[in-house]
Amino acid sequence: MSLSAINFKEMKEHESFSNIGEMNKSIYDYIEHIRKDVPQSVIDVLLCLGRSSLRLVGLSFKKQATIANETGYSRKTINKALKILEALGVIDSVRTQTKAGRPSVKIIRILPFCLERLQQGVTSDEADHFNNDAYLKPIENFEPIVQETSKDYLKEDRKAAIQDDIDLINVEELGEEFIPSNIVPIAFKMAVIPFFRAYKVFRLWGIVRSAMKQNRLSTVNNDSMEATLEAFRTTVFMYKAKRLNGSFENYFFGVLRSMLGAVKRRQVKVNSGIFSFNMFE
Repeated sequence: MSLSAINFKEMKEHESFSNIGEMNKSIYDYIEHIRKDVPQSVIDVLLCLGRSSLRLVGLSFKKQATIANETGYSRKTINKALKILEALGVIDSVRTQTKAGRPSVKIIRILPFCLERLQQGVTSDEADHFNNDAYLKPIENFEPIVQETSKDYLKEDRKAAIQDDIDLINVEELGEEFIPSNIVPIAFKMAVIPFFRAYKVFRLWGIVRSAMKQNRLSTVNNDSMEATLEAFRTTVFMYKAKRLNGSFENYFFGVLRSMLGAVKRRQVKVNSGIFSFNMFE
């Protein structure tokens, strides 16, 4: 299929940014927040997608083989990087249509920066659950639709620009006094802050909100908070005992999801009017 068969008018409706400057800013923001948590290959793939998303801003037609050639990574590494970016909510995919209205291949779309969505992302096996295994499929049919570059993209003098002090401080360096009290409950903050700095506490609370959402728990009450703290204590112990197979965040999420499931079942039981006495409970 040739590029001329693509319905560019229809595809333009799927543009995620109004101009290249907005896209560049989102990419910079993503990199700032994930660069210490993901391999360099993920950053390089995101930048490569940005450079090929100029004609339809935010939409890239690059296939994985081309990305591999341009970045120097293997196809396997490119595929893994795309999966991580999608699991984090940095990219998604859009199904194209031909001018005749027939379904065509999927293309990659860079999404506008969203801190809440990013905090709820996961980067390992839990990504399967969050995305219902809806990983990006390899794109084999299309080469890049654009070759031009943006003059304001990745300016070399960006680092030399005059910056305020706030721009010189990394978010991971912020102390506990910067944790938003209207977002992170004090009980969770006090339990977690001895082990992690402010930004990690904030991200862990995002995992809590994700686990609550999956168990259809809308508000934090005594039962859900106690389950959360118990899940955190369990994860800390298992981490220090070197019994975790995956990351701290993924183990915490798994334990918490299970404990909050029990809280939800108790709520349903009470709300349905089913009361029973069990001396062993």
